[in-house]
Amino acid sequence: MILIISVDNDTMTDEICTWLSYQNKEFVRLSENQHINKIFFDFESNVFKIFIGEIEYKLEDFKSVFYRNGGIYYDTVAGEIDSNLVDFYNSELKSISEFIYYYFKVNGVRIFGNLFNKEVNKLEVLFLAKFLGLKIPDTYILSEVNDSGLINMSQAYITKAISEMKPIIVENDLYLNYTHEIDLNNIHHKKESIIPSLIQRKVDCLYEIRAFFFEKQIWAIATFDFSDNVDIRNIREKDKKYLPLELPSELKRKILKLAKNLDLKCGTVDLLKSNDDYYFLEVNPLGQFHQVSHYGGYQIEKHIADLL
Repeated sequence: MILIISVDNDTMTDEICTWLSYQNKEFVRLSENQHINKIFFDFESNVFKIFIGEIEYKLEDFKSVFYRNGGIYYDTVAGEIDSNLVDFYNSELKSISEFIYYYFKVNGVRIFGNLFNKEVNKLEVLFLAKFLGLKIPDTYILSEVNDSGLINMSQAYITKAISEMKPIIVENDLYLNYTHEIDLNNIHHKKESIIPSLIQRKVDCLYEIRAFFFEKQIWAIATFDFSDNVDIRNIREKDKKYLPLELPSELKRKILKLAKNLDLKCGTVDLLKSNDDYYFLEVNPLGQFHQVSHYGGYQIEKHIADLL
């Protein structure tokens, strides 16, 4: 039996499940709309059962688990309940989920995906990547605008969020903190203090790279941008061209070493290819690989289903 932990409307999980069905593999998928509604744990008899709808599953029956994203969901409490009690209820369920994960780990269940490590710190990742020999753009954190004068002003720079991108809604208007190019010459004389901000030298690149790693394998595509936009998420599809790409073996070795140090079993890596080198940008533990699989013709979903 295979357990899939995902969210609804995730096309990559949908395709993996399609392959599992084609291969006649028995699986169950947990999501917001397919959740646990009953639990029975007997520590004396070592019996641990969960119920999804009317179907009973023993934890020992699951031989492999694939964590995509989201988490284990449970029936919600009915009726009006004090918010403090809701918080307590959720903390109880969190402890149950953590035990289920622990049970899988100590009982030798084959676990795929980042079940135990779902987030990374962007600055820690950059520091580690540089230590492991990956080239990164010149990177600075500033909290005073006039400190920009300490940086080489002849270069072009970009700024982006240090943490993950968060949507901000002000008066019904949606704001997203995309990557933007900045001109330090226009701001370095100002004396204002600012929230600590990430500044990176803009790399003149031939193309951007998105690579997906899963266990010890890496697939990659090159993205060519014909709009001259600094954030690929702002580019219209018609202004982009994708090609499958084979990364140099030494670069793949460093990426896998980075993943091992971060305790990541899968994820996507963004890089830039300049005239002389590859520049590492960041890693996303969720690993949005649909684009890589589709434009590279890799059938990554089938590869994952085969492993499960």
